[in-house]
Amino acid sequence: MNFRFHVHRAKPAYRLVTAEGAAFPSGAREADWRFTASRDRRDTNPDVARLVDETGYCLFKIGLTFDDLAD
Repeated sequence: MNFRFHVHRAKPAYRLVTAEGAAFPSGAREADWRFTASRDRRDTNPDVARLVDETGYCLFKIGLTFDDLAD
């Protein structure tokens, strides 16, 4: 299984991972995301792969700070 990695066009710190061949997640506009890479499961973080398996996607933010966690 391969995973598709996307970067949000307006907020590039946000990343979205979906399964290859799956429908884009409801609630997300595909036009808002730029495809960046396809990776094999062996080259994908196990927590990311698990979330995609369970929910159909994994959404995360690069550059999260400890202040963000305190909010």
